[in-house]
Amino acid sequence: MGAHILLVGKDNFEICKEKGVYGCVNPTKDWNRGEIIAGVMSIQPSDLVFFYVKNIGIYGVWKAIGKAYYDETKIWPVDDQLYPYRFSFEPTIGTFSKPILLCDILDLHDKGRIWTFDLNPVQQKNQYKITMDEARELIRLLLRNNPIRKDPEPIRHLYLPQKLASIDLDFSAVEDNHLRYESWLNAWFVNALEQGRLKGLLGDYREFINLVPTTFNKVMDLFLTHVTNVNGIEILHKYTCIELKANKADEMDLAQVLRYEDWIARKLAAGDHEMVQSVLVAANFSDGLIEYVKSRQRIEEKTVRLIAYMVAETGDDIQLDEICG
Repeated sequence: MGAHILLVGKDNFEICKEKGVYGCVNPTKDWNRGEIIAGVMSIQPSDLVFFYVKNIGIYGVWKAIGKAYYDETKIWPVDDQLYPYRFSFEPTIGTFSKPILLCDILDLHDKGRIWTFDLNPVQQKNQYKITMDEARELIRLLLRNNPIRKDPEPIRHLYLPQKLASIDLDFSAVEDNHLRYESWLNAWFVNALEQGRLKGLLGDYREFINLVPTTFNKVMDLFLTHVTNVNGIEILHKYTCIELKANKADEMDLAQVLRYEDWIARKLAAGDHEMVQSVLVAANFSDGLIEYVKSRQRIEEKTVRLIAYMVAETGDDIQLDEICG
């Protein structure tokens, strides 16, 4: 199960609640469309849904119904945008009339208890996937603010399209067997992680989040948590950070993933760098980068896993090959 915070205006929020549907924009740029699709593909059935209504606060809690789909039926009164990347949702737990105010969110952000949701990100987003620990904090605040809550408010006019059109990956922009835009590589990874296709490569994982804002004005491409149940005891024992490059990766890209590793170790792992698995994925790697990784492994006994990717001959999938790690 995952959790998401969705940004919406007050008027559109009322429409969303009435019809039980939320839509993401259809951007004009191909690279940006890949980012939107990567985000909406991360929304899975039964995921928890919160709404941040601009200038008011966070409302909850709903849960997603089914998978995301593409639909151009006009729902929101906006002339130049249909918000066609959509998913449906239904209420759960109860009706919380009093939202979580922004000051409470900022307070939790300062304490490090809310960290994947950022209203001032490097990239403007309307959909944020958050960790379940953060979702528990939001539910705690909703319960605190609403000691007496009403029964779940039903969806008055549930909208369901006549025909569900799936959201597909677009690998048409290919150069020398690699993608032109990093966002489509991100979307492929989100889809593969959701299907469990990468557990043999990355290990079993509990949560995966893409495009995570960090405190140094950079966005982490992918973040995973690894949790194992031992005789009923949940043990969080590993984090994974993944940096993606559509083309060749060099020493600057390696420095970026090492910054993420250090940031996660300090922020989440009490300084334990061994708890962080660092992965760099690219079409190919510079000789200097490979030599540095090998030296680090030899001297520090700590590595960055280098994984080369290429678009399959069928043109509809990605193939991965680990070259160092």
